[in-house]
Amino acid sequence: MAKRPRMTFPRPLSGVVQESLTRLGLAERLREAEIWRVWSDVVGATIAGRAQPLRIINGTLTVAVSSAPWMQELRFMTGMMKEKLNSRLGAEVVQEIVLKAGRVDLPPVEAPELPEQALPLTSQQLTMIEEQSARIEDPETRLAFIELMKTSLQYPR
Repeated sequence: MAKRPRMTFPRPLSGVVQESLTRLGLAERLREAEIWRVWSDVVGATIAGRAQPLRIINGTLTVAVSSAPWMQELRFMTGMMKEKLNSRLGAEVVQEIVLKAGRVDLPPVEAPELPEQALPLTSQQLTMIEEQSARIEDPETRLAFIELMKTSLQYPR
């Protein structure tokens, strides 16, 4: 039985994994998949809310855009987006960006946190709320207005 050649030094695991990924052809696919993780950082929250990457095939990134006006605006920005993405990914992964009308899932909006302790309302504030709400004829609307005013005064921003 033949002995295998002895290693001259231990190799770091990260190097072995990177070499294996490259040999299997997966390194490039992993770099392409990184687009979805960095998209909102690269293009900004406003654009990310209106356009999202759908797929990348042979260097062509297809991006879904929520409306025609946004598509028109983004047509002028595709070159800049391509440069920023490639810079962030460290290689020329995106060669072309194709815009397509489509559904864009908006990220969830976080509700602002209210302080745990409500501030007590002063008699002046209660009087002002009473005076303002007295002009509202509909009882349901008046009650909703009173609750809204109380909450906005108890939890100021």
